[in-house]
Amino acid sequence: MPLGFLQYGLLVVPAVLFSLTLPLHGEALYTFYILISTLLAVANRFTRSGAGQSLLILIEIMWASWLMALYGPFMIFVSLSVLYVYMYRLGGSIRWFMLGIQLITTNLALYWHVATPTTLSLGTVEVQMNTMSWFSDSVKLSIGVNLLLWMTAALSWQGAKAAHRRQQLEHVYDELRHKHYELQEARAQLLLFSKQLEDAAQAEERIRISRQLHDDIGHRLIRTKMMSEAALLTLPLNNEQGTELVKQIRDQLAASMDDMRNTLHKLRPDFHASDAYALDRLLEEVGRDTGIQTHYEIIGQPHALYPSMQIVLFKNAKEAVTNAIKHGKATSIRLQLAFGHQEIRMSISNDGSTHSLLDTSVTTGLGHEGMRQRTQFIGGTIEVQSVAPYTVITRIPITNKMNLL
Repeated sequence: MPLGFLQYGLLVVPAVLFSLTLPLHGEALYTFYILISTLLAVANRFTRSGAGQSLLILIEIMWASWLMALYGPFMIFVSLSVLYVYMYRLGGSIRWFMLGIQLITTNLALYWHVATPTTLSLGTVEVQMNTMSWFSDSVKLSIGVNLLLWMTAALSWQGAKAAHRRQQLEHVYDELRHKHYELQEARAQLLLFSKQLEDAAQAEERIRISRQLHDDIGHRLIRTKMMSEAALLTLPLNNEQGTELVKQIRDQLAASMDDMRNTLHKLRPDFHASDAYALDRLLEEVGRDTGIQTHYEIIGQPHALYPSMQIVLFKNAKEAVTNAIKHGKATSIRLQLAFGHQEIRMSISNDGSTHSLLDTSVTTGLGHEGMRQRTQFIGGTIEVQSVAPYTVITRIPITNKMNLL
């Protein structure tokens, strides 16, 4: 129930009902007193300072006790209105201090209202009977009023605790909702970064393919054209030499067709992104195209990788294999993929020359720098072991944040 509704209800409704029992000549003064109580309650409601609220509540307690002394126990509802308010608004020991003052003033008001002065001229027996009669009525009334005050205080205290817990829950809910919005924003950022990383990988692949077309197939076709022109001039003069040139042209065209076929195979769309970045397929293609022995090993319980992790591992593996073949002159390549609880570790080792790899790939080349940047982008690290066998290790941590991708 709202605080203001119950506060004003306990103040106004009993006061109006009690006014019906008063004589006409006393209603005006009684109404004035009730208006003062209402003004005190309104002033306390709009007071913000703690000291001001405590002072107004103390004045309300005194005023309610004075009304009880004048009009009787029915004015206890005015006291209950004050009690309900300070049990909710005041905290700590100050509320129990106010309750103690209210109990004292209420009992004094009841004593003032109920007690009747005894006449000394009466006999001793008559005085004792009047005193015992007053004591009996006063005790009953005092017990009832005090029980009502204590019950209302206990209920108000429990209500105040429930309201405080509700405010705490609302505060926690607001914080959780704010964190939820932050997580949603972070998730959107991570998805955007993942898309950018994939786009960068695709752009890098396009550059590599265009470079391959230009450096390998383009140069071979130019050489084939020049050999064709030489064959046209040689065949009329030297049939045997011209025939040899034609055979070379045939071999060049066959090699160009193979390169073109491989390039188109890489450009072919694949509906399964995991197959496009499969490490075992990479090693299989390298072994088939170059004749190098390849070994693929998985350690631990394998699980699905997130797109950003899969792209980084594939690109790093491709770069390491290319360096091993091109610079290290390797004849055997081993790829080991270990799934741990905290990280994923990919080790690529080869039996090639470590000196040429160190001279060309690490110190002056851009291959390892690109691997390092890609790996750091998703929080991983790159480690190079120069001792034989030459090994490139990619470590990618597994955290709860990766679930946002």
